[in-house]
Amino acid sequence: MLRRALALALAALVVVPAVPAQAAPAPIDLVGLDFHVINAGSRWCLTSELTELPCAPTDPYRWRFRPAGVAGTLELLSVKTGRCLSMPGGTRVEGARAGLEPCAATPARRWVLRDSTGETAKLVNTNSEKCLRIESGVAVQGSCAGTAGSRRWTVRVLSMPIPGLA
Repeated sequence: MLRRALALALAALVVVPAVPAQAAPAPIDLVGLDFHVINAGSRWCLTSELTELPCAPTDPYRWRFRPAGVAGTLELLSVKTGRCLSMPGGTRVEGARAGLEPCAATPARRWVLRDSTGETAKLVNTNSEKCLRIESGVAVQGSCAGTAGSRRWTVRVLSMPIPGLA
């Protein structure tokens, strides 16, 4: 349900600015939308340090979702660092710590939202097929089995760009 709601929200964000009739309207760049990524177990936000802390409106707590291919594949860009959430080196090891790396078209830096229930979903790495979860306060990858809150996430929109305003 969350994945569908996010997809519908992203699809609906083709806001057309007031322009002369001859100019073709441009859709909003989705990179301009800022989100909190909130762990369902703790209700704390994922930070640019890939830890969890109480949510705040500042850049270390802001993420941008960028469509990165077919089937709902996304890159998660840290607003503070300008780097994407990744499983460094393409690791598939259970418990491996997540990292931030330059955004690139590699499966280790691609994610999908799966198994949404209510407001939460699992965030799954396309390379390892493992879920992002919080373990001892840090983001790691692990089994997607079960419904434990530490492996479920809520995505909350923080800001929406308004065309024509800088």
